[in-house]
Amino acid sequence: MAHHHTISDLVGKLMTKLEVNCNPDKYYKIFKHHEDLPNAIPHIYKGVKAVEGDGITSGCTKEWNYIIEGQSLTVKEKTTYDDETRKIHYSAVEGVLLDDYKKFDATLTVNPKDNGHGSTVSWVIDYKKINEDSLVPFPYLAHFHHIIEDLNSHLCASE
Repeated sequence: MAHHHTISDLVGKLMTKLEVNCNPDKYYKIFKHHEDLPNAIPHIYKGVKAVEGDGITSGCTKEWNYIIEGQSLTVKEKTTYDDETRKIHYSAVEGVLLDDYKKFDATLTVNPKDNGHGSTVSWVIDYKKINEDSLVPFPYLAHFHHIIEDLNSHLCASE
């Protein structure tokens, strides 16, 4: 009997969310002003540069060199910023990610904690697989989880 796949088998959303010690603006700004990320967490990011636009204005395109599961990979993505809500939306436009996904978007949101000390940081991955054989991007969810933890350790441990 043939296995029936629906569109819902191909589309998904994953999320990781953690509390950190950082001031929300400080955490948000290191991603917006991306140049310091490879120095802050060099085991995750090998490099990042703006390839279209200035890198800090919505609509810019950035190229990220990153390490995931021991592999060094590159992705180009279009970025939009919402400074008021400390939200950055990345949409993959080129790279190995698009071998498995028609759509791969990641959204970082940084909110102040209710008690005024620290932040809640979340990454949401919205994806659409090319076909049913493409894997759910759990390695990327773990990748973003490590980014939250490791950047908190680097930036905010002393706050």
